[in-house]
Amino acid sequence: MALVNASDLSHSIVKETIFGETPTTGATRYELPVAADQEPLAASASVIASQTKRPNRSSNGQRRGAEMVEGSMSTRFVKHAFMDLLLENALCNTFATNVLKAGEVDQTFSLITKFANDMYKVNAGCAVTGFNISAKGNDEVSISFDIIGSKQTRSATNNALTVTNATGLNEFIGSEVNTITVAGQTLQVAELTFSTKLDKQRRFTLGSNSSLAYGVAGTRETILTVKAYRESFDVDTAITGLAQAASFSIGGVGTGYRFEMPASYGDIPKDTLSEGSAFVEINFSAGYDATAGTNLVITKL
Repeated sequence: MALVNASDLSHSIVKETIFGETPTTGATRYELPVAADQEPLAASASVIASQTKRPNRSSNGQRRGAEMVEGSMSTRFVKHAFMDLLLENALCNTFATNVLKAGEVDQTFSLITKFANDMYKVNAGCAVTGFNISAKGNDEVSISFDIIGSKQTRSATNNALTVTNATGLNEFIGSEVNTITVAGQTLQVAELTFSTKLDKQRRFTLGSNSSLAYGVAGTRETILTVKAYRESFDVDTAITGLAQAASFSIGGVGTGYRFEMPASYGDIPKDTLSEGSAFVEINFSAGYDATAGTNLVITKL
């Protein structure tokens, strides 16, 4: 038996029409290019221990509860159909005329990991619970998706859908993160992080050891943090603590995305010193905007 190398693993995703059922026809299966050291999604199960006493102070053992799949997938930020699929899943909506608004349209996908030509793990009923974008001047722009799934199966045969390879990708770097605007101020930013998460919860049911479609408790949390060069106190004055717009774009027309929080609430700016420069760090938290009808908008440029 040949051993599997880390470099042998590859990943692909396909959108589901029925929760937990991996399509084999009539759908597009995309290659998911990930970091070289990317771990595959892991399956675990809750332990249901027996409370029954047995002789010699023994217990009656335990049983394995429902299967739970979870993990994260990291990749370079790019514009591609697989990125659209993951962003739509995270925001619970679909792009309409290149605009994606946070909504309430739940959807799932399957993530297939190939270990070898006769070794596949199929993670079904997957959903993105959140993602994080990280960008730094003169460095890469990366994105990491947190994923939960309903079940994981092992197969010696590949899914019948042909993988659509991710080709011609423009892996964004710091110089392509532009037009960073907060509270009406355009800033010179050294570092940026953006995260959004939604607490999707598994639904368990009697008669099954797999979860049902997910429920959601609470609200979406979206935070933009910028580390800008300190040029003046204008940004401090501009941030009032009330609802103000914040946005940034990555890439240009036809190649990128713009992320907008129409009504964000900025913390009091914090001064820091590093690498010979004075910086101002600002956190913005997204709130609901009645005009946009949401708290987060992503636009394909």
